Amino acid sequence: MTGETLAVLAALAYGLAGVSIVQSKVTARGDNGVFLSVLCTVVLSWALWLGWGSVGIAGLLTSDGQKGVVVFALAGLLANVVGRQSMYRATERIGAVRAGLLRRLTPLFALPFAVLFLGEWPGVLTLAGGGLVLAGVLIYMRPSEGTATPVATAGLLLGVLSPLAYALAYTLRGLGLDLAPDAALGTCLGALVGGIFILASTVLRRGPRRGLSFLFVDRGAGHWLTASALSAGQLLQFFALKSAPVVSVAMLGTLEVVFSALIVLVVTRGETVAVKRLVPAFLLAIAGTALLFRA
Repeated sequence: MTGETLAVLAALAYGLAGVSIVQSKVTARGDNGVFLSVLCTVVLSWALWLGWGSVGIAGLLTSDGQKGVVVFALAGLLANVVGRQSMYRATERIGAVRAGLLRRLTPLFALPFAVLFLGEWPGVLTLAGGGLVLAGVLIYMRPSEGTATPVATAGLLLGVLSPLAYALAYTLRGLGLDLAPDAALGTCLGALVGGIFILASTVLRRGPRRGLSFLFVDRGAGHWLTASALSAGQLLQFFALKSAPVVSVAMLGTLEVVFSALIVLVVTRGETVAVKRLVPAFLLAIAGTALLFRA
């Protein structure tokens, strides 16, 4: 199976996860399976590290390895505590299609962080690509009459916060990989630290019994589907990057929005999809993504 095929399957998994988040919210009694998805990420990335890891325990005990652990931990807090939770809450409020399109802003938000932390200044192609992605998002996000509710506004803000947190997390992960070059290990450490933080903060806030119940009560079929789909998406994307160019994987990842829309239109019909606006928004987003990764 080619890397491009794996990238398409990863986009399908992410699209399915977004729709599943919306559907599962109806029966959620706790966090709607956020913590469950983080645990799945820990298990998945740990398995990847065992099978294909390039940095062992001894490598983490070196000076660079210890610094890498700290950076991966910070990246994990941003990705799993801020990014993932805001992604869930945004998807619940504004739907899978809008939330998925907002996630296309991640490479755009990564630009200023790359300048600040890595000293990488964007070129003309990078700026043009970012502009196209932003234009596509704005076209679809243009509010229709009666849609500017407090819930929708909060969802949009959370939807922007998620790619912002992920962008900073990816930048930090890039720094960590310079110190400990093992993506699976970095993801595992980050998810583990993020999961511990979520567990500790929830127990402190709600008490041991209510806190644990809040985190573990949502284990229905829909919650397992979301966690499994997110984990499958990460796994498929990991292998796609081993046999396909980054630009191809990134461009095909934009198909997540289309898959979400198709699942909603054909299967669940759980949200309104503005098809006439989605088509140009998607085309601009995929063109901008191509420019960002070719720059």
